Amino acid sequence: MFKKILLVLTVLLLMVGCGSTANNNPDGNNNNDNNTGSEPSVINVYTRDATSGTREAFEGGIGLAEDGLTSDAVETSGNGDMASKVGADAQGVGYVSLTTDLEANNLTAIHYEGVEPTLANVLSGEYTLSRPFAMTTRASGDFSSDKVEQVVAAFVDFILHSTEGLLAVESEGGIVDVDTGTAWAELAENHPVFEESLSDVTIRTAGSTSVEKTLQAALEAFQAETGVNFAMAHTGSGDGFKRVLGSEKDGANAADIGFASREFKADGEEAQAELDKALVAEAYAFDAVVVVVNSSNTAVTSLTAAQIEQIYSGVITDWSELK
Repeated sequence: MFKKILLVLTVLLLMVGCGSTANNNPDGNNNNDNNTGSEPSVINVYTRDATSGTREAFEGGIGLAEDGLTSDAVETSGNGDMASKVGADAQGVGYVSLTTDLEANNLTAIHYEGVEPTLANVLSGEYTLSRPFAMTTRASGDFSSDKVEQVVAAFVDFILHSTEGLLAVESEGGIVDVDTGTAWAELAENHPVFEESLSDVTIRTAGSTSVEKTLQAALEAFQAETGVNFAMAHTGSGDGFKRVLGSEKDGANAADIGFASREFKADGEEAQAELDKALVAEAYAFDAVVVVVNSSNTAVTSLTAAQIEQIYSGVITDWSELK
């Protein structure tokens, strides 16, 4: 009897052992969706919502066609949500801002075209999956008053060169080199307009919506130093040039400083000849996008723009295709 019982138990154990090889994933696919540290398989694509400036920069950078995104992509609600979801998915790939805490979110940054995503590489221009936050102004002599023109010139100096301005931009995620800054108290000496009251002066800004957070931080810091007022009316990069140097510069939407989350095109309406008349036409900060994977994923360490485009368009669907 004992031998029969032992035989039955042995058979049952063998059956359980065979059954344990079945996939445990809730979707029934053997995709290693959990962060186990094993080799990934099918690529799970994560993206941002269609209104995201980060998504616009990312898709433009990799050359993804309009409406070219794979229908399998999972949409995330923001930078933090993206980081959290990819950090919890061993097969996931996504993109986040350079300022994201990768270690805290269990993420690894992927080199882009062989270049590591670092502040130094963005500022040097070597890391190219980035975009400028550019600004330009009305032409000299075309402001509502000489006083307003002098105040705008002072703000340009503040946001580009002062430690206080650079720190304000950086506080909202703008990529700047704070170490190059000079104390505003020193720079202000070059702007005699501050010898008179400026409570009646308002700086009007327009253009890109993506720059709003960094710009507002700089304007608020400038206001704290000078008492100057500001009014922001941002509707998109296309209006940045138009409302200070173009067709709407003298209309109801006229502004003093226009912004774009890209370079000004220097052709068409955004003609270089017009930009040359402005007090400034340059980037005040950069925004970099970093392709990330789960930290357990060792399938890739660097990707080209073409490879990323194929992942996001659904041409490449498995990590093994990237070896």
